[in-house]
This record gives sequence, structure tokens and C-alpha cells, in this order.
Amino acid sequence: MAGWVVGGAGQSLAREWVAVDGRKLQADFLSATDAEVKVKRTSDGRELTIRLEQLSDADRKWVAENKGKAGEQPAAARPRLGLDPAPGEAENPYGKLLTGKWELAEFRELPYAIFGGADLDPSAKYPLILGLHGKSDNNENGEQKGILSSFTQEKLYAEHPAILVAPLCFQPYGGTGGGWSKEPGDLAVRLVKDMVKKLPMVDADRVYVLGHSMGGGGTLSLLTQEPRLFAAGIVIAGWADAGAAKVLKKVPVWAFHGSDDDVVEPGSIQKLAKSLERSKLFKYTEYPGEGHGITGKVFADPQVYEWLFAQKS
Repeated sequence: MAGWVVGGAGQSLAREWVAVDGRKLQADFLSATDAEVKVKRTSDGRELTIRLEQLSDADRKWVAENKGKAGEQPAAARPRLGLDPAPGEAENPYGKLLTGKWELAEFRELPYAIFGGADLDPSAKYPLILGLHGKSDNNENGEQKGILSSFTQEKLYAEHPAILVAPLCFQPYGGTGGGWSKEPGDLAVRLVKDMVKKLPMVDADRVYVLGHSMGGGGTLSLLTQEPRLFAAGIVIAGWADAGAAKVLKKVPVWAFHGSDDDVVEPGSIQKLAKSLERSKLFKYTEYPGEGHGITGKVFADPQVYEWLFAQKS
């Protein structure tokens, strides 16, 4: 049931929204036009713009009856989502996000952080690296970029400039992480494909994916699902899906694990390494006596970067 909430420039209505596919969102109604509605998500206060066609018939009817009850914003002032660009932005909605610092954005329901040097040559081609974080209770966009932080070091970035993308694994409309093998992983793949299509600076032959823990398992999952999209992957403290070996015979992968990891035990990745021991594309490094937190050790090795950036589809 909706109730009046006072705040901002006027009044907003707190209510439950239902998408056409049944998904629900608790959010305050802020404003609406004939094509979309702007709301503020109750869980984190994030403002979202949702196209009316994505909402249930009941919600569309409610908006039509109530859109005059909250202060309207001009269309040009509304923040827009990754697949809903403003006029003139459709061809390249990502270029403006390459500022030399981490920027936050959203693709459909998937929040992500993106980094690209402000001085990248728009006529050149650069690798794109998708970084998948591990399991966390923190659903704040921007906190997940640590998996790619070493790639932004000044000296390293000067030698290996790239476009870095770190999506946030969460269930649509908020909630706890559901794993990269589920919808967040599918949206991450769609985001990468959209960037390859719309951002001319992306080198489609040098798209990489890497991750730690849940992100390591997700890396192998996405590589198995999309072996033609990714030129290589780095798996840290991850695990393998059934049947991964058959696909990974054709994709360069370097996997790392600690022998004493009691969070994600190394048995699964050891089994994968054993099945691929004759492969020239699969590398496995196990750190004796190390536990789950080996990300720093992996990315302290210059050979890791040299290996990754040398891979091409």
C-alpha cells in the first residue's frame, strides 16, 4: 500500500513495484513522463529510471493516476541507464565514462564501475578486462573494483592501457549476491558485448575476464559459456563447473590456488588442472601453505600481466 513520504523538492510515494516478469522493487515514486518513471530504491536510496513498458499493467495504471503528485523533472535532467541512452548517445554511451578515474554506471539492472585513461587515443584499440569480485554482503556500487585495482597502477597502466569493468553481483532490484553463473553473470556478458559493439576503442580480440573466489568460479563459468568472447581468463581461488575442461582446451586460462585454502578447497581446480595437464593453454599455479586471500600475491607477479596482455583471440 502506498503512503505519503515528504522529502526532496516535493512529495514522493513509497510503494512496491512489479515488473512484467514478476520481479519486485520497493521504491519511492519521484516523477513520471508518458514513457518512464523515476523512483528511489528503498534499500540504498539509489535513483532509477524505469521504462513504463517494463512495469505491470497495474503499475502503469497507478503511474497514470499519480504522476502529477510528485515534482516533475525535465527530461534532460534525468539520469539514464546503460541500455536507455539519451538522444545522440546511442552509438557510444561509454566514451564519456573514460575519465582517468573510476566512474559508476548501470547497465539494465546491473551496477558497474569502469576505468579508462582520459588520454586514451580514440583511434586506437585497447584490451577490455572484466573483473568479477568475490562474495560480499556489501552491495554498494564502487566497492567491487578492488579485483582490478592493480591494473590502474601508474607505471603498469602506462605500459598496458586498458578499459577495466567491474560489475556488482546482485539480484535485480537489490538483495544479496546470487553468483556469477546466474543473472548477474549473464548481464555482465551482455554489458561486455554492448561495449564491444558501441565503444570503438575496445579490441574485440583482447577481451579478458578474471576473478577471485566467487568471481573465480564465475570466470570459469563465463569462459565455458562464451569461449569466443573472451581471449583469456585468470582464475584465483575458484572452482570449475562440470564439463569445463572440454571447452577450456581452446581458451588460455591461468588458475591460482592456495594449498591450504579452507574457504574454497583446491580439489576442484586440481581436478581441472589434471584433466588439462596436456593442454598448452591451461596453466595452474598452487601456492604451498597459502589460504584463500592470494589475490595480492598473484598480482604482485609481473609475469601475470605479461601473460594476460599477450593473449589474443
